[in-house]
Amino acid sequence: MKKNRLERLCEAIETSVEKSCKESVTVAFSGGIDSSLVAFLARKFTDVELIAVGTPNSYDLDAAISAAKLMDMKLRTIVVEPSKMVLEGINMQKELKLRPIEVEFMLPFWIAAKNSKNPILMCGQGADELFGGYARFRKENTKNNLTKEVNDLINRLPEREKKIAEFFNRNLSCPYLSKDVIEAAEKFTIRERIGKVGKLPLREAASKLDLPEDIANRKKKAAQYGSGSQKAIKDIIKHKIEFKIKFENKKIAESIAKATEPENAGWVDTVVEDNLIKATVKAENLGSLRKAAEDFMACLSVAEKVSKQE
Repeated sequence: MKKNRLERLCEAIETSVEKSCKESVTVAFSGGIDSSLVAFLARKFTDVELIAVGTPNSYDLDAAISAAKLMDMKLRTIVVEPSKMVLEGINMQKELKLRPIEVEFMLPFWIAAKNSKNPILMCGQGADELFGGYARFRKENTKNNLTKEVNDLINRLPEREKKIAEFFNRNLSCPYLSKDVIEAAEKFTIRERIGKVGKLPLREAASKLDLPEDIANRKKKAAQYGSGSQKAIKDIIKHKIEFKIKFENKKIAESIAKATEPENAGWVDTVVEDNLIKATVKAENLGSLRKAAEDFMACLSVAEKVSKQE
């Protein structure tokens, strides 16, 4: 029974990858099992470019170099200084509406997309949700719903990965999120998928598909940790101040928040709750924080006056 499930999973993953290989592919590559397996399979069907992104001496760059060597594939490494990583985060935030944690873990993908040469941008997104890869799934007394995790991710793709790919004129491919792969994975129980180390069915499938064992059994850090993007942002953005500002009604609050977003993207996070705007202003030092706060308040004042005239 287990052998049949495993064979179906292997076939579903390989077929899903093949369907995305009508043109040359760039893989956002971290050296972990998720991106390594899709890259390893994709080269059977088309030309593949591997791009790894990270700050100097980051875990992901070392892992990617090691994995590419084991698979005998060429790799482009993009080493980004912490200050430039933050700047890229600000540029990304101008185009996307993301929470701070999303900015941190989407940065490597953004930079890979920006530097990709091929029309199809492939990634390993979805494997952690589908196969129980995150450490939080193994916390004691945690009730896990992997189906919900996968559906939530699929619902976020249009505003995140897909939007990034389209911004750089690329077509997004997430092989693990195809209907057939999801159905094949769900033949394994949640307990089997989460296990003690996570993603055991995927690891077994990778081995059966001839991915080198060192990669199939490799543990992987989350993108924001492995690439160094989170540390870069937290090291530079050291100060913040929070505002809570009431307006006459929710419509005005939403209008003002929307009007101020383009000017403050990257340094100000805003959330609207009823007629209240909650804003967090961030900066690298106290002088910059003061200026950013003053600029934000000035933007609010102008936006409020405009909204009342409409």
